Amino acid sequence: MKLIVNKTLSDKSTYGGGVGGYYRALRKYNNDFNYLDATYSIKNNNILRFIWEYFRAQVRLYKLQKKASVIIYNPSLAGYSWFRDLIQMRILSRGQVKRVVFFRGWNDKLSNKISTSLIYKKIFNYIYNNKVDAYIVLSSTFKKHLVSWGVKKPIFVETTIVDENLLNEFSTEKKSGDKSKFELLFLSRVEKAKGALEAVQAVHLLTERSNSIYFNIAGNGSAITELEQYIFSNELSNIRLIGYVKGEQKVEAFKQANIFIFPSNHGEGMPNSLLEAMAFGLPVLTTRVGGIPDFFEEGKMGLFLDNRDPEHIAKKIQFLLDRPELMKEMSRYNYEYAKDHFYASKVAARLKNIIDDVTEGRV
Repeated sequence: MKLIVNKTLSDKSTYGGGVGGYYRALRKYNNDFNYLDATYSIKNNNILRFIWEYFRAQVRLYKLQKKASVIIYNPSLAGYSWFRDLIQMRILSRGQVKRVVFFRGWNDKLSNKISTSLIYKKIFNYIYNNKVDAYIVLSSTFKKHLVSWGVKKPIFVETTIVDENLLNEFSTEKKSGDKSKFELLFLSRVEKAKGALEAVQAVHLLTERSNSIYFNIAGNGSAITELEQYIFSNELSNIRLIGYVKGEQKVEAFKQANIFIFPSNHGEGMPNSLLEAMAFGLPVLTTRVGGIPDFFEEGKMGLFLDNRDPEHIAKKIQFLLDRPELMKEMSRYNYEYAKDHFYASKVAARLKNIIDDVTEGRV
């Protein structure tokens, strides 16, 4: 039996995030993966309830680890979680179970502190290094950091996933959408670091030259109000905020789009929405963040954005719009590449090989 553990410590309510979806999708192809969602959070400043939920989560973890051959622990590299991670690593180290840490998020500021401060490096090694049998990260850059911090255990670079059930009966030839207009799509948390405002400003520039460009922004976040004000004050009827989407709504958003835009400077690992966009055959405009440069082939999959200046983004969009045949080639290439590399069935097989290598001592 494999036990997958997701631990979240937050000062606000959390809901079924990417880690849970990741393992639920993998379980369809390998039922050895069991997912324990031990989430605890401070709600309405109720400290006593938080302490109780936290204690109960530790008891569940301690009991369940006795039944597992390996536990994959899924933290983010973040300073606020270090106290929690310290406790978890001590609990996990008491059994014979193998321990794998899968860093799902990566804080660049903290990473720089660990790289430059002996104290931070010692804290990192005290929490993780002697208690972990292997690591999984979402970027070769993250792997290099771990090695430079003194990690001697095996480090694997993996991806997040596309749930292929989203693409039932889909092919690039069956894409829906109005052929007489171009639709751009942004799908992510709508935060300043994700670049949604710069993307809107870029589309605004293009709108002044053409009335056939439309832009859907899917997601919620702290920057929504700023976007609403900008769109309203500039009377941009071709830009829509469609909110959080899932299921058929998400599928339709991808099907109708012609280009996916992701101008993030956030500390990304491997953004799920970008992989899903590729699976739906969308050319991609993105920045060089997280694990994206590890696989992204500029000119074949889309284009890199060198900065987030709206004029620069607008030029990259226009470059693709002026080359419909290139966009078709990118569409077919992304669709096939995602099928071969990002489908949940493919990732499940790779992750099983990693776990088998760890549990059987081959690495």
